[in-house]
Amino acid sequence: MKTLVQGGYVVGFNGQEHEVIKDGVVVFENDRILFVGKEYSEPVDKKIEARGCLVSPGFVDTHFHSGGNAGDYLLNEPDKPDFFASNYLAHGAPTREGAQHAHLKDVDVGQRFSFIHILKSGVTTILEVGGPGGSPEPYVEMVGEVGIRCYTGPSYKNVDFFHDQEGRLEYDWNDQRGSEGLKKAIAFAKKFNGACNGRMGTMLFPGHVDSCTPELLKDTKKAAKELGVRVQIHTAINLIEFHTVMRQHRSTPVELLKKIGFLDPEVSLSHCIFLTGHSWAAYPYGDDLKIIADSGASVAHSPLKYLKLGITMESFDRYLKAGINVALGTDTFPKDIISEMRYAALASRFADKSFTAGHPRDVYNAATLGGAKLIGRDDLGRLQKGAKADITIVNLKDIAFGAVRDPIKALVETGTSRDVRMVIVDGEILLDNGKFLRLNEDELIDKVQAKGEEVWKSVPKWHWTGKSVDEILPPAFKMS
Repeated sequence: MKTLVQGGYVVGFNGQEHEVIKDGVVVFENDRILFVGKEYSEPVDKKIEARGCLVSPGFVDTHFHSGGNAGDYLLNEPDKPDFFASNYLAHGAPTREGAQHAHLKDVDVGQRFSFIHILKSGVTTILEVGGPGGSPEPYVEMVGEVGIRCYTGPSYKNVDFFHDQEGRLEYDWNDQRGSEGLKKAIAFAKKFNGACNGRMGTMLFPGHVDSCTPELLKDTKKAAKELGVRVQIHTAINLIEFHTVMRQHRSTPVELLKKIGFLDPEVSLSHCIFLTGHSWAAYPYGDDLKIIADSGASVAHSPLKYLKLGITMESFDRYLKAGINVALGTDTFPKDIISEMRYAALASRFADKSFTAGHPRDVYNAATLGGAKLIGRDDLGRLQKGAKADITIVNLKDIAFGAVRDPIKALVETGTSRDVRMVIVDGEILLDNGKFLRLNEDELIDKVQAKGEEVWKSVPKWHWTGKSVDEILPPAFKMS
């Protein structure tokens, strides 16, 4: 079926860069775009009215963890100042005797909820780290039911993290754990690459530079080459990782990856905050940015996760000027890629102490072209003849936006996921008038709330203090 989208502001791609076509149109047939321009005179089967809207390529989220949002409430646990804002480690490591972990990644509720949540912010492609876990078949079935485009695979590492009874972090090393995890990831890649009518791609996801041995990382690169898939690894994610790697290998995490031959254009590094020269690292020696740029590796940046912790990338513009491909991810809730663009821009201005930094053009590119480059796709992140019919329509005709002169600046400076009106993936409308079409959202939210209550009730069973969630992280105001 041939469908015409009447804009609005259409973000077309001219082969080199995006350009905005006022009152433009996009025509797609089945899963491919046929035409992008001012006028289309041939007959069509359907017309979508999008005047007053931004007609954008679907956004690409390059660092996503599925599951419910209950664990995010523990992100800034005040009893762990010795963790130096190490995010997930505050609530991602139970005691060895812990009966239950904070993360409940059930497929039917938590994971399905987060997939729909990110889709509703205009994301049409996600890179999901470790999503399949122990239930690959139900997970793949769920991805197919939601309809989003997904690059994924099980995560694996040599280390399990634990807390002792005093709250100290313990690394539990096991070489077999890592090798068995890699085998499962390879099996998943072989079985499910191309699943969900081609919307599922597979990748390899070793955990972190400090949780994997160099041998496991070398084996990962060898396996990725044989499979023809890409790799993403958490790198320079927190100070604990930075100092652990420095102690063990006398090099920064990025320097270690270079030393073992891990870095190349097929690799992406998630986060990449604590590099040489960053104020928190207090390590001015060497040049991690140059190493990354010279290797051709990409960086998947999730600004909100670090802003919650009082940390910024130093800075988005500096990475771009070094020649690094920077893409965006949503590593925390709310999973709102439009807001992540704004956070990336504002954090860069703060870090550089310059109002000219963090240009809306650059963060929009990161959420589209940068993400597509990271996963090696030249038919995503752009509206161009022959590209995939992955389209996001954002309503700009709203009191929140007022008068719109530049729709990209308006989107970055004002927009949120709630402004997304329609999302199309592979030529199919999944979101219309802001509502997901394949599921009753109200029923899902009730289940998410019940699951969240279950998570919070379980905290004393796994947390090193044995305290309740309200004792560990008191609410903003007294609740009665």
